[in-house]
Amino acid sequence: MTTVPTIEIGVPGDKVRVPRIGLGTMGMSAAFGPTDDEQSVKVLERAIGIGCTFWDTADAYGLGHNEKLLSRVLKNNRDKIFLSTKFGLMLREPEEDPPKVFSHYIVGYNGKREFVRESLHKSLERLGTDYVDL
Repeated sequence: MTTVPTIEIGVPGDKVRVPRIGLGTMGMSAAFGPTDDEQSVKVLERAIGIGCTFWDTADAYGLGHNEKLLSRVLKNNRDKIFLSTKFGLMLREPEEDPPKVFSHYIVGYNGKREFVRESLHKSLERLGTDYVDL
C-alpha cells in the first residue's frame, strides 16, 4: 500500500508532522459539478488508509455542507486528521441544499474578531469537533 510522505511544519517548540499532500475537500460539496456524499465518504476513508490525513475545508464549501460531510468521518477518526479550515466570507442563505456554486452566495467579507469567533464556533459545530488544527 502506498503511503503519503510527511513533513514537519511549525516553529521550534511547536511543530507537528503532517502529510506532504493534503486533501482539499471543496469539490465534495460544491464548485465542480454534481456531488455524491456516499462516494465522498469513501474517498475520505481511503485517504485515511493511505495516510493522506491533512484535510482542508471552509465554511463556504457548500455553505456548511462540506463540514457536515467531513463530520461523518471525523467522528471516529478525529485523532488521525490534521484539519485546516478557512472563514471570512459573509454568505446569504442558499436556495438549494447543498448549494452547487457557493460564490453566488457571497455578499461580502469580514475579518472582525466577533465574526471570526462566530464563524469558527459554527464550523466546529458542523464538523462535530472542538478544535481545528490550522
